[in-house]
Amino acid sequence: MATLRLGLAVRRSDIGLFVITLSLLLVGLGALFSVSLNATTGGRDLVLRQALIAIGGLIAALILIRMDFRILGGLHWVIYGIGLASLLAVLIAGQTIRGTTGWFVVGPLQLQPVEFVKVIMAIVLAKVMSDDLGNVRRWSFIFRSGAVIAAPVALTMAQPDFGSAIVLLGMWAVMIMLAPVPRYRLLLLLGAAIVVGVVAWTTVLRPYQQERVLTFLNPTRDTLGAGYNVRQALAAIGSGGWLGRGLGLGPQSQLNFLPERQTDFIFASISEELGFLGGGTVIILFGLFFFRLVRLMIRVAEPYAGLLVLGLGSVFLIHAVVNIGMNLGVLPVTGITLPFVSYGGSALLANCLMLGVIQSVAARTGNRPRD
Repeated sequence: MATLRLGLAVRRSDIGLFVITLSLLLVGLGALFSVSLNATTGGRDLVLRQALIAIGGLIAALILIRMDFRILGGLHWVIYGIGLASLLAVLIAGQTIRGTTGWFVVGPLQLQPVEFVKVIMAIVLAKVMSDDLGNVRRWSFIFRSGAVIAAPVALTMAQPDFGSAIVLLGMWAVMIMLAPVPRYRLLLLLGAAIVVGVVAWTTVLRPYQQERVLTFLNPTRDTLGAGYNVRQALAAIGSGGWLGRGLGLGPQSQLNFLPERQTDFIFASISEELGFLGGGTVIILFGLFFFRLVRLMIRVAEPYAGLLVLGLGSVFLIHAVVNIGMNLGVLPVTGITLPFVSYGGSALLANCLMLGVIQSVAARTGNRPRD
């Protein structure tokens, strides 16, 4: 009976979204395999670990499809508390990696709580906003949701993880902007954000984070320091041409000139070895992915369901736009991964969980998109 219910839920979900996701996963595994060809140690283990996490993540997504997404909304304060506790615990007992105290390390396993907090906050914000829609034209609507997101953002900045903090704030901003909030209040909110940004620049941002922004504004500022990553990424993308150098044949990727080629700059690695065709295919797949999310969001009638898809979709969107943008040198380098493509266990598992929640919405709204 349980198998029957699962099969029914899967059939009612968005199968096209599953196909697109699997395609992105395969592209990512292919890129990791290429990177591993000339790796001195642990290259093949990298691919194997990512494949096993992908399988585990897809199984978790199937479990969430079988679960009614409304149950998560009913437990939103419980999971909110769990999320805050995890961010606080990692500051106290976590391990510092590349200057960020954001990981729990147990043997070979590395767990980054903030990736799962992104999922949690989409659920919490969707529930809080949907319950408060009667006050959407009042300041209280903005202040209540803003207060909810403030704590995890502050704890994330304390690590410091500037990129993840941007994702959390960006998700909240997208959800606020697409709610029927009076536009003049959004302009006032934007003005306040600029003031906060100026204050944060002088009191919160570390020197290396300031340098990243300055290098973004002027890419030639420090080509051997803060601008080195972008310079190498642009060289990799440019050398790929239309059809690329071939798998395992990209000099930037294979000779270790391209930094973080399996995570932050995997798009540059793909573009170098598969050319404009490969990079363009990744962009098209993400375009199709977001098209289906928007279509689902428009078709659902339940406010909580629509806001939930919007929140989770905005996390995917911010990650994809910022990651590809920093690879192309049009956005600052913030350490944000490319969904389903970049290497990273916590990020990939969180992506699969978000996919499962979205598919749970698709399976229970009676508005399955037609293929």
